[in-house]
This record gives sequence, C-alpha cells and structure tokens, in this order.
Amino acid sequence: MKIKISGASEKCKLPHTQVHSLLDNQLLIFLRSWNGIDANQKVVDEIMHFLSAANADIEVTTPFEFIENLSSLANKVRISILLANDSIYKTENKEKYLQGYEVAIILKNQQELAWSTVGRFEIMAIKNEKHISITNAGQFLDDQVLLPVALLGLERDPSVLTGSLSVKNLEKINIQSSFDQQATLWQAIISDFV
Repeated sequence: MKIKISGASEKCKLPHTQVHSLLDNQLLIFLRSWNGIDANQKVVDEIMHFLSAANADIEVTTPFEFIENLSSLANKVRISILLANDSIYKTENKEKYLQGYEVAIILKNQQELAWSTVGRFEIMAIKNEKHISITNAGQFLDDQVLLPVALLGLERDPSVLTGSLSVKNLEKINIQSSFDQQATLWQAIISDFV
C-alpha cells in the first residue's frame, strides 16, 4: 500500500499525527497523542506484537472475545487496539489521566482490508469511482470541544469502530480528521492495494 499525507491548515488545532508503516506496508497505524508522546511507542508495540503473534499462530489467546459479525482479520485488528488500550489504561492512566490517543489501523491481508479506529478518524473508500463513507467519527460533536469524544487509554471499554472490505475494485482509502468545521484538516490517502 502507498500512502500520501496532507497536513492541517496553518491554524492547526490537532496534535501531530504519527504514521507507522509495518509488515512490508501491509499494516498502517495512525496515532495522535493528546498529552505528549511518552507512550506512543508502547501503543504501536502492543498493536504490532499482537498482530504479529496472530499472524504466526491462529490459536493466539486474548482476554477479548471475537465478535461473530466481523471477519477474523477485523477481529484481530480490533483486539490489537483493545490490548493497547488495556495497557495504557492500566499503566499510564491508572491513578489519573496522563495519556490519551486517537488511533486508526489499516491492515491488508490478501484480498481483505480491515480497519479499526478510536477517535476522530473518518474513513472513506473509493470503489468503482463511488465514494463510500465507512466511518463517521462524530466530528460535529468535536467542534464543541477540543478533545475528541473518544480516546484510547481513558476508559476500560473504549468505543472502537471496526470492519473490513474487499480490495476488489478498491481505488483509494481516505482517512481524515477535521476540527472547527474543516478549518483544520488532516488526511491520508492510501492506494495500491495489489
């Protein structure tokens, strides 16, 4: 997969978004910290550790249940976020809020693309020249407050949006975040799913 990032406007109200491309560009992790970057690598490591183990061993154990209406790949992506959340929630934010993250994951395996998000990442797919809204992150609420309505690491059970789609006829995936009625816009365009 190839990725192209376009930054936020001059009046940037969003923290910097880190982009991690792993597993020969088959795994993309977008991470935005809302209180420093102390545990950023910890989040990436938790996600990567579980997904690597899950790819190597189909019988990998986890404290989180698989959801029946999600594919196996989508479940793995969702669980990797839940494990990262659990780690940050128990270590960084045990006594008081220190770290909160927005995260989006895109993982391609053969003809399937799985995604999972927490925070203000919206995902749109372009297939056969049609724009398909995959997630709506509730940005209309975020315009009222600076912090997103959901952050990784703050709650025991975060609001995680997860799904998957076929890469057949998939032209692009657009991931974006905005604030203040589009005055601040960040986006990543992902292509080349072959």
